[in-house]
Amino acid sequence: MSLPSVRPYGWKAFGVAAAAVAATTLAFALIVGLPLGSPHFVTALDDIGEALAALIAAGACAWAASRSDSQFQRAWALLGASAAAWCLGQVVWTVDEVVLGVAPFPSVADVGFLAAVPLAIAGLLSFWTAPRGTAERWHLWLDGVNIVLALTFTGWALGLQQVWLSGGSLAERAIGLAYPVGDILIATVLVLGIRRATRYQHGRMLLLLGGLAAISISDSAFAYMTTNGTYLNVFDTGWVVGYLMIGLAALWPARPNDRVADRLPIDLWQIALPWTVIVAAATTALVVVLRGGRTDQFQTELAVAMAALLIVSEVLTHIDSLSMVVTSRRSEAMLAEVIAQAPIGIARVDRTFKIIDANPGMAQLLRDPTDVMVGSTIARYLRTDDRALAYEKIGALMSESVAGIQADNLMIRADATEVWVHWTSTAVRSSTGELEYFLTTLEDVTATHEAEESAEANLVMLERLNELKSEFLQGVTYEFKTALMEINGSSELIRDGDGLEASEVKALAGDIYKNGARLDRMITEMLDLDRIETGRGSLSIAPVDLNAIIAREVQGVRANLDGAVLSVNLKASLPAVVGDATKLSEVVRTLLRNAIKYSPDGGLIVIASATHDGQVRVSVKDEGLAVRADFDNRLFGEGDLYTNNPIRKVVGTGLGLGIARQIVEMHGGQIGVDHLEGVGSISHFTLPPAKSISRLEPEAAGLVA
Repeated sequence: MSLPSVRPYGWKAFGVAAAAVAATTLAFALIVGLPLGSPHFVTALDDIGEALAALIAAGACAWAASRSDSQFQRAWALLGASAAAWCLGQVVWTVDEVVLGVAPFPSVADVGFLAAVPLAIAGLLSFWTAPRGTAERWHLWLDGVNIVLALTFTGWALGLQQVWLSGGSLAERAIGLAYPVGDILIATVLVLGIRRATRYQHGRMLLLLGGLAAISISDSAFAYMTTNGTYLNVFDTGWVVGYLMIGLAALWPARPNDRVADRLPIDLWQIALPWTVIVAAATTALVVVLRGGRTDQFQTELAVAMAALLIVSEVLTHIDSLSMVVTSRRSEAMLAEVIAQAPIGIARVDRTFKIIDANPGMAQLLRDPTDVMVGSTIARYLRTDDRALAYEKIGALMSESVAGIQADNLMIRADATEVWVHWTSTAVRSSTGELEYFLTTLEDVTATHEAEESAEANLVMLERLNELKSEFLQGVTYEFKTALMEINGSSELIRDGDGLEASEVKALAGDIYKNGARLDRMITEMLDLDRIETGRGSLSIAPVDLNAIIAREVQGVRANLDGAVLSVNLKASLPAVVGDATKLSEVVRTLLRNAIKYSPDGGLIVIASATHDGQVRVSVKDEGLAVRADFDNRLFGEGDLYTNNPIRKVVGTGLGLGIARQIVEMHGGQIGVDHLEGVGSISHFTLPPAKSISRLEPEAAGLVA
């Protein structure tokens, strides 16, 4: 049964209406029951009060219908029509009894009274939602028939038998039975409705049940006592209080979340409600037996029918239970299979952070057997620094301040290796809201973190390259402008100078020539570097003695040491290398010039040759403050993403060092720099010895002129 949707109505107003109903009912019962007043006054008040109560119920139901939607609008309208029909019957009865002074039975008034019964049943049925599934519909019908039989059994023992066996005509007996039978049907529908109602509907449905029960008592009493000729007016109070309670049910305040409440489970007492009716019938039979009476054939047949239906109901219930057990076990098996095959780690963790159970994915991720993990705390796999934060997050989850938590953590596996995981945790609670365990999942995101770190490192590298590009352009620009300024200055002196001597003109011309040669050398170096970068350089391959090249280049720079001290330390039996002697001389010259450039006055420069790890090694050590900032081993590294990027090779190493780097790599060697902890650095390069010529030839084959 779905909730009758009524727009919010204040509880305060409802309380006032309930108090008025209670006061009115009490006053009515006192006046009619004592009685207080003349017989004619009491009769008039009795009949008019009943009509007014039914009219109030009809009005309240009409009000509820006007403020409800679709299905519930129809339900309240039918209940209102039922009350209105009963009110019309009571008006006819009042005219007959009060005005005309007669009380015929049956009469026209019975048309209105009896018409109220099917309208009430239709109204209650309109509150229902259709049962889901054939089994549920069968249970509903069985429960309904059992309730009808039980109520009939009880009613038969309490007076229906006397009504049927009275000496009146068939019409009188049929109409007399119609009232309690109609009440039995209404009560059956209402009990089934309450059984299907959610907890937020209980107030309204119990008011309807109480009201219809009061009306049923009055109907049964009227039928039984009219037959015996001993009717008491106090039983008329049942009609008054019954219809006023129906009116209160229509005024029951609806809450904003009542619709959501439709999905809540029903209570245990609702499931047992139909059985209380059967228990009442059994109790009635027991009382009859204890008082020395016995059941007649009709009651016996009712009892047999109820027993048969109960057996059928139990069999169906058992079949349904077995089906639910099978379905549940299949679902559990399927869920267990899904969890076992899941590619992520899944575990249940208790409130003390101990692992209750874990799937194979968790064991594989943390490299720990499942039987070892179960019973241990999840914190053992967290770094010490991360435990406090994890406890804080789970504490918030435990206090219900958050619905779920997730984070990325570096976890320590059982084999002491590390793994980045993305973990989520959700609190699983019982129906009472008590925390049972945390459902935690772990997913390996190491690759994602490594990709992010690599991207961050590449970004730093790009920023570094951008800085080096700016430095390179500034340096080249400075060199070009310096040379051009000297050329322009010397030429202006020659052009504008009057009376210059031949020696002065010759000196200025020498300066112009020197700076022109300087520009030519820079352009040549840039072109050479471009040829090497684009693969258009050439090598004249031949055995080369590096010691001889070093000695020749040392002799060439001694005149330009600028106060530095140059020391030579060459290995006597240095293996020959295969390469281009001219190009390798340029490499040695570049390293020596770079060391002289950065050496302080009196600084020591040591050039040495040696063998190292099967390679021929040449090194130049200086005591300068630093080498060029752009001569960076990180940019020379083979593992660098931009190792073969032409922009990096030009920008990252300058012209001379860039050319040196390319020449060494063309010979199959490596070049780098080691920064000393104190002052200075060691620039070095290595080449394969002549016995490795087979490895060099494939690389140099396309470069030999």
